[in-house]
Formats: sequence, structure tokens, C-alpha cells
Amino acid sequence: MSTELAQPPQDASELFLDGNLPPMLVRASAGTGKTYRLTARLLQILFQGAAPETILATTFTRKAAGEILERILTTLANASDPENPSALDELRRQIGIESLTRNACLQLLKKLIANIHRLRVCTLDSLFTQLAKSFPFELQLPPAWRLTDEIEEIWLRERAIDAVVSMLDPGELATLLSMLSKGETKRSIVRELIQIVSGTYAVARQSDPSVWDQLDSPTRPDDQVLTAAAGTFRMSEPKQKTVRAKLDAMAEILETRQFNALIKETLIKNYVKAKRLGETTKLGRSVLPDGLDDALGALYAAVRSDTLSLLAAQNQATGQVLALYDGQITQLKQSLRTLGFSDIAVRLARQFSGVDHQSLGRRMDGAIDHVLLDEFQDTSPAQWQVLRPFAMRATDIAVDPVSQPDAAVKRSFFCVGDTKQAIYGWRGGVAEIFEAVSEEIPSVHSVEQNKSFRSSPVIMDVVNRIFKNLKRHALTDAASDGNDADKATYQAKAILNFSARFPTHIAEKQSLAGYVRMESCRKVDSRESADKAQACYELAAQRIAELHHQAKRRSIGVLTRTNKGVATLIYLLENLGVDVSQEGGNPLVDSAAVELILSALMMSEHPADGRWKFHVDHSPLAQVDGMSADYVRDLVTEVGIARAVHQLAGFIAPVCDARDTTRLKQLVQLATTYESGATGRLRDFVRMVREKRVERPQAAAVRVMTVHQSKGLEFDAVFLPELDGRLSGQPPLCIADSPKLSEPPTAASRFLSGEAWHFFDPQWRAAFGADAASKMTESMCLLYVAITRARQALYLVVQPCKPDDKKSSALIHAALGNETDLAAGETVLFETGNPNWFA
Repeated sequence: MSTELAQPPQDASELFLDGNLPPMLVRASAGTGKTYRLTARLLQILFQGAAPETILATTFTRKAAGEILERILTTLANASDPENPSALDELRRQIGIESLTRNACLQLLKKLIANIHRLRVCTLDSLFTQLAKSFPFELQLPPAWRLTDEIEEIWLRERAIDAVVSMLDPGELATLLSMLSKGETKRSIVRELIQIVSGTYAVARQSDPSVWDQLDSPTRPDDQVLTAAAGTFRMSEPKQKTVRAKLDAMAEILETRQFNALIKETLIKNYVKAKRLGETTKLGRSVLPDGLDDALGALYAAVRSDTLSLLAAQNQATGQVLALYDGQITQLKQSLRTLGFSDIAVRLARQFSGVDHQSLGRRMDGAIDHVLLDEFQDTSPAQWQVLRPFAMRATDIAVDPVSQPDAAVKRSFFCVGDTKQAIYGWRGGVAEIFEAVSEEIPSVHSVEQNKSFRSSPVIMDVVNRIFKNLKRHALTDAASDGNDADKATYQAKAILNFSARFPTHIAEKQSLAGYVRMESCRKVDSRESADKAQACYELAAQRIAELHHQAKRRSIGVLTRTNKGVATLIYLLENLGVDVSQEGGNPLVDSAAVELILSALMMSEHPADGRWKFHVDHSPLAQVDGMSADYVRDLVTEVGIARAVHQLAGFIAPVCDARDTTRLKQLVQLATTYESGATGRLRDFVRMVREKRVERPQAAAVRVMTVHQSKGLEFDAVFLPELDGRLSGQPPLCIADSPKLSEPPTAASRFLSGEAWHFFDPQWRAAFGADAASKMTESMCLLYVAITRARQALYLVVQPCKPDDKKSSALIHAALGNETDLAAGETVLFETGNPNWFA
């Protein structure tokens, strides 16, 4: 259990105002005791006499919900113990009630245990499922519906897309695909549609279909204007040959009307820049001849018209595809009586826009008077639309004529989170909603917590130095340019805003030893990023093994940005003799034994494909009498897939090591779970095994996971070996324009490269820029979360690179004010604290 649950942030008595609990918003930095604060608030509400069924406390994981409930019961049990007087004193200080008695704690404990089923400390998914069951007819839910998992969602998506393809005639499909891809030829229709649906459906389903029709495309200049512009270019007399060649090329394009090739044209960029700055258009260092302004303007207007027209057509085609897909996937899920968590959230968001408190209370078997929201920075707009009626009721001091006709009802609202830890934008989380609470909840009282009860002063000092000095990197220079059509401007401002708003962190444990080291791996001549990453992984694994052998009892967290990094580091560490626990899970195919079982199944599914038979024939399964495609097929038919997998695993288990044996057991468990809903094709099971992530937990001091999976955890030492990815991440497939975050988008568009944003009107520049800023802010949050998992030691292992590269490593190097050469290999770039911190 983390120290967040064990350490008090401060005296809780200030939470009381005239005996009441005011609406409160807590901004809790990493390790400052947010769970302790939330638990204190919950206990205060209970000691005031609130019934358990009137309380709602939500968080994002079952583990966190379990920890909160466990903490409440454990705290009350300890405070009720006559032989533990310090526990009662601590509880009094925690909740700010000096007169609290041991008997009151015991009575509340008994009350909670008797009504534990009525106390709603749950995840948002659990809450939404309960709400869905309370509004089945309004949400148009199928009878006896069930929830899908992520693998089934993928299969249902593909089936719905197949249905969309089959319902269109070839001509319609060809036209639609041409619009979707801006005229480019795609090799796989289904693959293209899967990509579009995966990247845009989450936005589209929350919005009106008209959002895809909001991009206006200007009219192209008429033919006379374009012909005259071409003539102007040809008749001009520049002195430089390069300029002459460029003008002739532009004239050729004007005459042929092939403007799509000029989206990234240097001359177009120079023209836009010159107009913005009020300067003369140049080509390189060469000034263009006089008299070309009108011709350049006509050229730019034509390119802009074509670019935005193609994008508008792509948007409209995307809207059509998503409308068809929505109809098919809804019909398919209704017929199968299945729903995903996102389906429930979206339907609830629509329903709750007009729900009243009385109806909500009746459906939930009692009104909610006290609302506590944990990790609020990860809440999506759709989720907030569902939670908002609860929050508004909890902050409404009006008289309840039913339950208390003669008195005002005691209600309370509590929200805790940290926008610096908003790392779930990819699943819909919007940190800015945290700010929306201040605007929508009346008289909310805001509190900050920046004293860490987790980390040493050395770690906190480095955290402050990094995030308060991000402006030292050249990436932030673009903020002063003020170009609203430049992606770099929005990214630079996002970094500067993050840095400017970053609060000073202080450490409670001033005597706790600490150490921070940043070093570069060996230089790699290859241009392949995988080869450079491998060198970084190898050095990190070596350093982890050295530290583990020196301090075996110390916990070490190895945090990566990718699942591939997790698998690679586990392999390297195990080869170095380090016992390692993998968190979050990887597909079972990281085991050769599992791959062999899958080959046997695929051999029976496709006996004519020699790959599977070759694998089986050169394995221990070849020693089984009668082993063949028919043998495996008959086995599955006779005993079912679960028992068949169990039997095949039994044949090869005697020659497996402990790791492969564990993976085989997990494969059997997966087959057992799958069997109840199995399809008639073994390849569906094989595909599920290849895609579903399964944890390989074991008790180990070294734990490898992604940064996302480390949220809420802490370690004595943290290693960060993946600090060389792109700060901006992958570009999105679409952009949504949401003037108000708590409401659905009003416009949406497919993505356009940052080099072409100058074609947009200011509204769309702002929308695209906001997305770029959001991605950069999320990168800063990811870095903050990773660094603040460390209690005493932090080890940064980076690739040699240029100081001005757009990488986390270069950003950290610049912020720390290092004078060492970041481009040098095998160099200690920064070091502070005690290297023997573990002693």
C-alpha cells in the first residue's frame, strides 16, 4: 500500500465551515496524500450521521476503490481498539473532531459492516453499469444484456464494417473510398475503414452528424484569373535560374490545375509568412521580381480552395461511413445483447442531460446527498455529463420536501485530482474538465497539496528544477512568434504554461537519502530507431541488475512508454539473472510453449498451410502418437477447446521452464473462459490469445510496466529507459471542436498536417492548435508521473541526441542546465545526491 494512504497531508479541521462541509476541490500533487484526504472527507460525512446509501465515491480502478474502503474499515477498527490509543488520536486529527470517542468509532464500524452493500465506493464503470440497469427502457437496452471485453469489441467492429461494405454497391463504395482517402488508392478497403472507425467513432457518437459538415471550403478563383496568373509567372524576368525554374513550375501547375501537389510547397509557405509579417516574398535568399503579388495571391487561393475542398469532402465521407457503421454496430450489439462501457457512458450522457433529481433518486433506491470524485483529471466529457446531476444535487442547499420538510438537507461535494497527472487523453480523459468544476459548482472551495510524503528532498529538488525550467529548451522559442497557423507555437505555449503553473514541491521527509543520475548509452551508427532503443535498453538492464544485486530488498520500478519496451526489458533482465514481475500484461505469445500450442490449433484449421505443420513436427508435440491436423481437430471436437488446450499443454509442460509453465497455465485459463462464448473457428481463439494482454505476476523486487500502469504506485528506485520518443506523439485521425468541454463537440474534421494549417480560418486553427497543445501537455504529464513514482532514486538512461531535439531527454537535459554534451555516448550527463542511498 502506498504512503499516500498512510501519511496525513495536514490537519483536516480546516475542512469545516460552521459545522458544515463546503464543496471542495483539492489539487493534490503526486505523493501528497490525496487518498488520505478523500478518506478523511468520507469519514467526516459518516460521523455526521449520513446514511451509507446517500454517499457516492468514485474512482477509476477497482484496486483504488478497494483501498479506500479497506482504509475506512481499518482506520475505524484501529481507532476502536482500547489497546491502540494512538490510532484514535490520529483519527481525531485526520477528521478534525477532537471529541471523537472510541465507542463512536465502534458503532460506525458496526453500521458500515451491516450496510457495506449500500456504501457506494466504486469505479465509474461500476456506477455506470448500475445506472444503466436503473434506466433500461430510456437507454433502449436489450433484455438480459451483458458487457463486452476489449477483444470482443474488436471482433464486433470488424463484423459491423463487413456489413457496411456488403450493403454498398461497388460504385458507391469506390466513390466513398476515394473521398475518404482524398483520391489516393488504398490496398485494403476493410483495413482503411477499421482505421477510420477506430480513430473517429468515439468523437462522432457523442455529436450530431452535422459536425462533419462544418468546414467551409472557399471557391477557387475563376479560370481567367488563374490563366492570367500563369502568364504573369512566365513573363517575369528574375535574375536567378532557380527562381526562373520555380516560376515556370508554378505556371505549369496553374495551367494544368494540379494544385494538390502544392500543399507543402516552399513558395506557398514563404508567401504566407511574408503576408503575415508584411514583408516581400522570397525564394531562399532571392527576392522575387516586382509585380507577382496578384499572381501569388491567385495561386495561394487556388491551392487553399483545393486543399479545403478535399478535406471537406473527406469529412463528409467520414460522416457517412460513421453513420452507416453506427447503424450496423448498434443493430449487431442489440441482436447479441451486448454493450461496451463506452456505449453505456454515451447513452447515459444523452439521457442525463434532462434527468431530474427525484427520478434519479427513485431509480437508484435512494437519493445521493454526498459526492466524492477521485482522479477527476482523467474524466471524459461524457462521464462528466453523467456525474454532473449528482454533483449539482450535492451542492444544492435547497430544502428537500420529502425527506426533511422542516430543515435544509446536509449535502457535500468533494473532488480531488491533479491536472499534472492527466495521462489518459487517449481514452477520452480531458484534464480541463477539472477547471470546469470551479465554474459549474457554486461556491466551491479550492485547496492545493504540494508537500510530498513519498519522495526524498533530492527527488523533489530535481522535479522542481525540471518542470520550472522547461523554457530553457529551444522548443519553447516558437511561443514568441505568435503564429496561430504554426503547430510549434501551440506546443511551445503548452510547455511554458505547464512550467508557469507548476507549483513548488517540498518533501516532508527531509532526512531521507536520495539520488538522481542521468546518463547516455553508447552511440549507434545505424539510423534505425529500434537499434538505438536497443542500446538504451541494454544499458538500463545492466544498471538495474547492478542495483538489484547491491540492494535486493529495495523495490525497483522500470517504466517505459511502450509495451514493446516492457517485453524487451523483461527478456534482458531475465538473461542477467534478475527476477522480474511484469505488470499490466503482455499477450501470452511471449512464450514459445504457447506459440507451439497455437501452431497446433492453426494446423488443424489450415492443414494445407505447411508453416504450422513444420513448427509442430520440429517440437516435442511430434513425439505424440498420431499427432496431425486430424488429431487436433478430433480432440477439440470431442472434449472442447479448453480441455484440448489442457491436454496439448500437458504434452510439452515436462520440458518447459517455470516461466513457460506459468504461461501454459494461463493459456488453459484463457481457453476455459473463452469456451462459453466460443465461435466455430479455432483461428478466432488463436487471434484472441495473440491480442489479449495477460499479466505474469510474481513476487519480485524489480517490476516492469508502462508509465500508464504505474499510476498510483511508488518504488524505492525508478528507471526510465524510454525518454527518446516524440513529445507530440502520433497525430490524431480527427479533430473535434468543443467550445464547452462539458458538452458534445460542435464541429469535427479529419486531421491535416501542421504545414497546411495556414489554409484554415482562425476557428479551425484554434481547434487544431488546441489538440497539439493538449498532446504536448499530456507528454509533460506523462513525464511528471514517471519521475514522481520514485521515493529515493531516479535513473534516467537516454540515447545520445542533439540538445534541441524534440525529445523528453533533451527537454530534461536543458531544464537541468547541463553543460555536458548530450550528443556524447556513454556519458554521465547529470548526477546529484548520494549514490549509496540504499545503504
